[in-house]
Amino acid sequence: MMSIQALIYIVLTVVVFSVSHLLQKRFKHPLLNPVLISILAICGMLVSMEIPYHEYQEGGDYLTDLLGIAVVALGVPLYQQSKDIRRELPGVFLIITISSCFALSNTIFLATLAGASSEVALSLAPKSVTTPIAVMITSSLNGIPALSAIAVIFTGIMGAVFGIPLLSLMRITSPKARGIAMGAASHAIGTARITQSSLQEGAYSALALVLSASISALLAPIVIPTVLGWLS
Repeated sequence: MMSIQALIYIVLTVVVFSVSHLLQKRFKHPLLNPVLISILAICGMLVSMEIPYHEYQEGGDYLTDLLGIAVVALGVPLYQQSKDIRRELPGVFLIITISSCFALSNTIFLATLAGASSEVALSLAPKSVTTPIAVMITSSLNGIPALSAIAVIFTGIMGAVFGIPLLSLMRITSPKARGIAMGAASHAIGTARITQSSLQEGAYSALALVLSASISALLAPIVIPTVLGWLS
């Protein structure tokens, strides 16, 4: 049974996110991403009030259970664009395969170049994959799952904040290209953000999200050790 304390933290989280969402709608600034603002606000509250994270997580666990429903909801725009997607699926599959290989290998290269150990580099590699898949990949390669989870969240937030402005700056206007780029680079958080702009972009982002997670899970045990071997 849910405790009063857990209920308070759930209400707190929902209120903070709702206020953050209203701020974004009011000022329409990329840095006012609701996820980013909510994380910063809640972390500030926990630190200032000296609330242990495990206490807050009592309520957070209930919200985490709703993630499955939220991910399924991303399938709605995907279904609405299913005719076009079926026709272009082979090309999209090829693009996502290439981008997944690049994301895995490029992260390892940059991390190694910055002086990171092999364990840290392989833990950062699946940063563009959804958290459960990233943790699974890292665990299978004896990495640090917690570090992978942090990298995934950070990547998603950065994609949600800067992805759309960057695509516009580069004059990429195709809804399909924009959607695929966001889904492949910043997974569910980026997909949720771009769906707010266009259902077509959201559909291709959701497709890229699913394919990227699946392909990365298959390729990571091959790509990551290979790249680490080249760099060692």
